[in-house]
Formats: sequence, structure tokens, C-alpha cells
Amino acid sequence: MIDHENGMSTNDLSDPFNQSQSAEQRQVIRTKTLGHASDAPSSSEYKKVADKIAREEAQAKSENRAEQADEIKAKILDKASEMRHLKYDVIEDADIVQISVVSSADGTIIRKVPPDKIVSFVKRIREKEEKRKLDIKA
Repeated sequence: MIDHENGMSTNDLSDPFNQSQSAEQRQVIRTKTLGHASDAPSSSEYKKVADKIAREEAQAKSENRAEQADEIKAKILDKASEMRHLKYDVIEDADIVQISVVSSADGTIIRKVPPDKIVSFVKRIREKEEKRKLDIKA
């Protein structure tokens, strides 16, 4: 981020209190921070500038996070429209539980497990078994 008042970047002020910097590096930072090499800034002035930069960075991050949150919300809503749910039906004639995959957006049935053909086949077999049992008892 560039501070437009004095033309410096936050990289120039990465750690103004870092003792590992040379005296020349600290003077360059002071010059870029306050604008004049002859001014000898106090640590409180230096701290004020560093705090201002930190506040600006925090504000930029929070704005970026808000934009990211909006993008995530939009993606979630898109995915929610594509979502599916399951519906369970107990078919007593065939003694089977049939599961239907249903689109949440419009309620259309996407797939049934087991398929209707299998359910109707099992129903017919059960009916024939019942008839045989009745024929045998009679």
C-alpha cells in the first residue's frame, strides 16, 4: 500500500523499531516517513505514522474480506439451487423402501433406487407367491 501523502510504501516501514537495520536504513525510512532528512523525528511521531499505516492496512483488509464474503455467499446460493435431497417411500406391496433423489430447485425426481421397474417386478412376484399360498391352502 502506498501512502500518497509522502510517497512511501508499507514495505519501507516493515518494522521501524527493528534494531537489525543499519543507521542508514533507519534514516531512509525516517526521510520517507516525514519528508525531510534534516528533521529528526521522535519515536512518538514515528509510532503515529506506523499506526496510521497499520489502520489503513486493516481497513483495506476488512473491505477485501467483505468482498470475499459476498462472493462466497453468491457461490453458496448458486450451489443451493443445485442441491438435492432424498425422499424415502415404503412400498408395502413389494416390501421395499424406495429412495428418490429430488432436485431442491424445482422438485423434479432425478433418480429412484431401486427403479420403478424393479419395484413393479417385485410386486408381481409377491402377488404370485400370495396366490400360490392361497391355492395351496385351499
